[in-house]
Amino acid sequence: MALTANDVFTRVSDIMQDQTNVRWTLDELLRYLNDGRREVAIARPDLYASTANVALASGTKQALPADGMRLIDVTRNMPNDIPGKAIRITEREILDAQRPDWHTETPAALVKHFMYDERNPRSFYVYPPVTAGHKVEVTYGQTPTDIVIGNISTTQLAQEDIYSGALVDYVCYRAFSKDSEYAGNAQRAAVHYTQFQNALGLGGKASVMTSPNTQNVGGRPPKGA
Repeated sequence: MALTANDVFTRVSDIMQDQTNVRWTLDELLRYLNDGRREVAIARPDLYASTANVALASGTKQALPADGMRLIDVTRNMPNDIPGKAIRITEREILDAQRPDWHTETPAALVKHFMYDERNPRSFYVYPPVTAGHKVEVTYGQTPTDIVIGNISTTQLAQEDIYSGALVDYVCYRAFSKDSEYAGNAQRAAVHYTQFQNALGLGGKASVMTSPNTQNVGGRPPKGA
């Protein structure tokens, strides 16, 4: 059975010995859980991967849909929603050196390449430039939709199921941080946050494993190489 928010709260309440939610209300815990899910999405955007045909803007610079938080891949042209030619990743520095005016070239009917910079995760560039409305197939990590209090027993956390322990740790971290003036709570909060980070591999290879600039985290060369 898939994990629900209520399942997370039951485990959190056992740890904090607050089964009746006197010190930490369900509304408060739900805010912490929604924050934790966004933290998970930042570290593991593949858990929230969505593929859609995206209409491009005129020119070279493009943006993800409004619910997108990180690009994963640009797969192929989809003119009129019909599968077209594949799109390969390349490095912007190559085009900058060999075709310094590529941003102002005449728009073409199909996209050949795309470029991505992890420092600007919601944007990407395409080459050659295109006219507005041309569609390409894009895979991206979505921003998780917040769970509302009325659905804590029914909304399934299917994507985060394997990270249930990490979510429990995050909620405990936020809860104990609230009462950090009490003896030991600051240390307990720090322990839970460290466990949350370790579970997600934050600060390690997890930050690049879904980048289109690498095939995976095993040290392979870029896809465009």
